[in-house]
Amino acid sequence: MKILCLHGAYGSAKAFRTQLDPFVSKLEKAGDVAFKFVDGQFPVNPPEGFGDYFGPPPYYRNIDFDGVDGLARLVNTLRANTEGESYEDTLRALLKGDGAIPGEETIAKTFDRITQYLDEDAEIDGILGYSEGATAAASYIFHEAQQEEEHGTPRRIKYGIFFAGWPPSKVEDGKVKAVLADECEDMIDVPTCHIVGSLDPYLYGAMSLYGVCNEDNATLFDHGKGHTVPRDNTTIEELVASIRKTIADAGL
Repeated sequence: MKILCLHGAYGSAKAFRTQLDPFVSKLEKAGDVAFKFVDGQFPVNPPEGFGDYFGPPPYYRNIDFDGVDGLARLVNTLRANTEGESYEDTLRALLKGDGAIPGEETIAKTFDRITQYLDEDAEIDGILGYSEGATAAASYIFHEAQQEEEHGTPRRIKYGIFFAGWPPSKVEDGKVKAVLADECEDMIDVPTCHIVGSLDPYLYGAMSLYGVCNEDNATLFDHGKGHTVPRDNTTIEELVASIRKTIADAGL
């Protein structure tokens, strides 16, 4: 078993591997699970004022936003956000305006790159993402399901692991749309594990992602902190057990 790992916005494979080291080392110890960390395909510079937060360069994104830097504008919107009545209401308010959702050509590039990694490594059967990487990973699971339904293309991804994140996007009638649980019946049908922090200021994004997954095989793991990855031993032990359950639910 091998898991493809997608870092968050303005991250890198090296930095993400370091960030996840306690979790990865513990899960790799048994020798039956491996990880493949990859750089996002779009080199970028972090928004003004965020350089120290993201650490030393290089910086990449897995999703490139159209026109003016949509993600930077979304970050500014998040700073001033007022929550809606539901997680989905909050996301709808945030996703208004050009650049908040990538265009069809842009998201196709992301899907093509992930497909390339899968074609190059037959051992990959799962996908993991943090924040923006979780969105890319979840969107790709939707993409695979569409390709299977429309073209009979076999699916490769058997399970998903999402640290924080945002709801996935899918292409419908030539347009890219955010998938929200109260707007459609589509769902991610493979087993998933959602690692969230109850103190995360962007918790509504992660919970909106959880909302579009099959509740029968979606595990919610709350580490009780913010928009971070857990690193303490007790939490890591519990997290590894949750990930093991997700993999087992996939029949692996």
